[in-house]
Amino acid sequence: MICLLDYIGIKTCEGQTAPGGGWINSLPGISLQSIDAIANEDQITYVGLWNDITTEAMVRFESDFMNELDRCYNLNPYTDYGAIICNNLKRLTSAWRYLLGNQLMIFRLYSSRLNRFTTIDVKQAGELRDYYQVQYESALTQAAKLVNLGDNELDCSGDPAVVVWLP
Repeated sequence: MICLLDYIGIKTCEGQTAPGGGWINSLPGISLQSIDAIANEDQITYVGLWNDITTEAMVRFESDFMNELDRCYNLNPYTDYGAIICNNLKRLTSAWRYLLGNQLMIFRLYSSRLNRFTTIDVKQAGELRDYYQVQYESALTQAAKLVNLGDNELDCSGDPAVVVWLP
């Protein structure tokens, strides 16, 4: 799942080339200043914080994606979910970006730093966390229905929850 690292980036200056999935700070309520303001003494700057956010989000994403695919398909037990994710990045971009936004708001809500973003704007952070979670779940469900499974074979021994008929 290394393909997810740096797929969504943080825009720090004008003229920067966007990574494949665009910028996290293009989501509402997220700015470079707010990201940097919640970095703790271990993370030091927004770079360290972003590394922690993406690491946590990748764990959640893989598990959620596996569960979502298992709701739609009966894949064989040897399915390489990481390969499916990397082969379907375009379809998963929206879900990945909203999950990163959600994870960022979780870090913001529980930051040990004291400043405007972690005290005065805490209600907004909670609302954004919830909004990004709803958007993430919706985008992940849609993407799971559209992914290209590639060489992963279906296990037809059970009854799938959803059957998709293609013309």
